Parts: sequence; structure tokens; C-alpha cells
Amino acid sequence: MKKILAMLLAVLMVVSLAACGGSGNDAKTDDGTKGPGPGPSTGKPSTTDPVNKDITLTVWTADLDQGEGSWLENRLEAFKAAYPEYNWTFELGVCGEGDAGNTIKADPAAAGDVFMYANDQLGVLYEAGALAKLGGNYLDQVKANNSATFVNTVTYIDGGVYGFPMTNNTWFMYYNKDTYTAEDIKTMDGLLAKGTVAMQMGTAWYTAGFFMANGCTLFGETAADASAGIQFGGEPGYQVAEAMVKLAANDNFVDDVNGSGVAGMIDGSVDAMFSGSWDYADLYAGLGDKLGAAALPTITMGGKQVQLKAFAGSKAIGVNPHCENQKEAMMLAAFLASEESQLKRFEMRQITPAHKNLAENATVTASEVAVAEMAVMNNCSMAQPVIAEMGSFWSPMGTFGGAVMNGDVTLENYKDQVDLLNGQLNKEGL
Repeated sequence: MKKILAMLLAVLMVVSLAACGGSGNDAKTDDGTKGPGPGPSTGKPSTTDPVNKDITLTVWTADLDQGEGSWLENRLEAFKAAYPEYNWTFELGVCGEGDAGNTIKADPAAAGDVFMYANDQLGVLYEAGALAKLGGNYLDQVKANNSATFVNTVTYIDGGVYGFPMTNNTWFMYYNKDTYTAEDIKTMDGLLAKGTVAMQMGTAWYTAGFFMANGCTLFGETAADASAGIQFGGEPGYQVAEAMVKLAANDNFVDDVNGSGVAGMIDGSVDAMFSGSWDYADLYAGLGDKLGAAALPTITMGGKQVQLKAFAGSKAIGVNPHCENQKEAMMLAAFLASEESQLKRFEMRQITPAHKNLAENATVTASEVAVAEMAVMNNCSMAQPVIAEMGSFWSPMGTFGGAVMNGDVTLENYKDQVDLLNGQLNKEGL
């Protein structure tokens, strides 16, 4: 009888352990809260999973993060070491952050379990059911480790948070230190007085900065109120257009097309340009220590100096809700977005981190580019809307900027052209 009782007790213990371990399907929640989550600062959860549990995760990132000796290889090895109780298998796929929306929405169930995406893809991914909403300790981690600006970039109109911010997605100014002083670069007038300035006038992502500088809004104060529309018209819009026309007519202002800004900075025909961290390597190779980086200048509009503004976006790590091992995918995403992982990515690729603790890290602040990016995000930016109605913005805005540069928008017709633009942005007359 004792032997029978012992055997029954052993069977019950095995069943109990299996239940505690959970299954991949059990872990599929929309908020990632099943099972223990990471602490706000470490990104490392405790675990009660059984030893030697086999877990396979598919990870999609840009190609520059992959390969032998890459950041992703480094971080995956560190992740394995942090959780030796698992038998990890990682299957890698290449998908750039800007391509995530269109690639993943085609077949979310076949997409990566963990992937990076630019936050302007958030609406597309949300509508495709391809992003898991964060909750519990994961949500706490995002809010504790990021500024409100960064949290907003991964927050959708339902109020849910759908990713771990990794870096900003914005633009700032590069300049030649042999041409300009620290005082010169504060204003567009100062820049044009001493050198040639290049800007992508036919690209809406840049030219919107003129309108945002003068108080024009996109979908209200929250950038998510579709009923508020895009308000680029009226007197504020007229002042913007007038300033843009005068800027385009200045001999020291040129359109940055097909990489001409970078080429001009290197050959000396351009002294300042507006771009992002992706151009740093080429510019530094050409200019060396003459290359400077700074936040955006002010510009004269309506008889006063106003601050140019850039869109504030981010590139983040998301988790696919179709993932078989949802809990472990959340663990990996949290680890890849941790302070340590973001610092390692900066050291290896000079990608400015989002983690707010790293804003004061000596390694990061030694970089003028990182300081410039953080200054734009914190002081002269506006949240880039991610709602579907933003789709009507890009083409009309880019066309308007190009028309200004080509001379089709003039001091005689700019008010009519602004009225037309504002209607197009709100889908009137399209």
C-alpha cells in the first residue's frame, strides 16, 4: 500500500510541475503579463520554468545589426547566459524598421516573433493584429526607462503601449566647424550669412518642420485626434509659406536631392545640412573632426524668430501576438531594450539610445550626434502621428515643399497655394 501511495504522489508532483511550466498557447496574452515580468531597470525576469526547456524564437532586425561580431549576436549570447535554464534556438531574419509594417501585415502569423519597427508603422501593425500590447512589469519597464516623449511614440489611440523604445527617429543639423561658430548655428539667418545650407525640401518629413514651428497642428494637441484634422492654413500657414519662399530664393540655400547634401558637405560646397544619425559615418569619413552636430536653428516667420521643429519618432522592439512562446519573446524583447543592450548598440553602431539613464552616460554624451538628437527630441520636436489619417499627409506636403523650391509657389500666390495644401491634407479636393 505504501508503494502505491508513493507512486501516486510522484505522479501528482510531475503533473503539478508541468502545470506550473505553462504552454506556449497559455502564454499568448495581449498584454504579456502571464508569468513573471522584468523589473523596471534590469529587464531580467525571474523564472520558475523547468530546466532545459526548449524554446525557439524568430528575431527580425535590420541587416546592420546582424552578422558575425554584430550587436544582435552579442546580445543573444548574453541573453543565453542570463537564462541558462533554457535551451535557446534563435532563427534570424532581415527586416528593416521602416519595412516592418508592409512586410509583416502581409502575413503576421509567419512574421518574426520579436522584431524592430519604426513607430510610424505602429498603426499598420496594430490594424494587422501584429503587435502584442504590453502590460504588467513590461509596461512598468517602458514607463520607468523612457521619457514621456518616447512612451508616446509607442502608444496607440486605444491608450495601449505596443513596444520597447530603442532609439529616436528624428533629424537634426550637421555643420562644418571651420565655417560656423556656436553662435552662428543658432539661427537660419546666421547659417545663411556665412555658408550654404542644404535641406530636403521635397520630403514632407522635413518641410513639415516649418509649419510645426509656427504653431500649426496635426490632429490636435495629442496628434491622435482625427476629428481635429491637419491645421496648416490661415495666417500661421501663410507666414510659413512666405518664409519658405524667401528661403528658397536665397542663393545660399539649396535643395538636398539624391544625396547632394552629404556630397556637398564632403567636397565643401555645402556648409550645413539637415539629416539623421544614418549619415554620420559618411560625413565623418569626409570631414573628420571638422564635422559638428547640433539641434535645429530658429527661423524668421511673421517678423519673429520661431524654433524649427522635427517629428519625434522612435524605433522600437515589438512582440508578435502570434508567437508560440509569447512569454519568452517578451523576455527577449525586454532584454534587447535594456540599458545595457542599448549602450552596447551605441558603442558598436553609434545608434543613440532611448533609455533615459543613458542621456547622462559619459560614453553617450561624448558624441555630438547623440547630444544633438536628444536635444531635438526633448526641446524642439512634435510627436509624429501614427493614426491612419496621416496617410493623406505625406504626398501633398512633399509636393508643396518641392513646388516652393522650384519656384511654383511665389510671393504672389503663396496664400492660394497654402489654402490648396490645407484642403489636400484634409482630403478635400483629392
